[in-house]
Amino acid sequence: MPRGVLLPVACAEAARAVADVAAGAPLKECLTVAGPEVREVRDLARTWRKVTGHRAALIPMPVPGVVGRALRSGALTMPRPDVRAATSFADWLRSVPG
Repeated sequence: MPRGVLLPVACAEAARAVADVAAGAPLKECLTVAGPEVREVRDLARTWRKVTGHRAALIPMPVPGVVGRALRSGALTMPRPDVRAATSFADWLRSVPG
């Protein structure tokens, strides 16, 4: 699994932010939306396994190049987003049917 950190956002919360912007006054800049917690990709995989009960093996997978460097450096995180989503990754997983 890739190493690195990111801020996962529940798709419903991201969609709500997009809809709010679409229905509002025009913006002159980008709107940033971020999840409630900075998580390592390997920790997300462990959370998925625990919440879903799957017994899948977690295999390290290096991500080379620009994307890999961005993941490892934390460049895909947003310390002060315009919108901070409320749903954690684990809570989102628990809400997904099946």
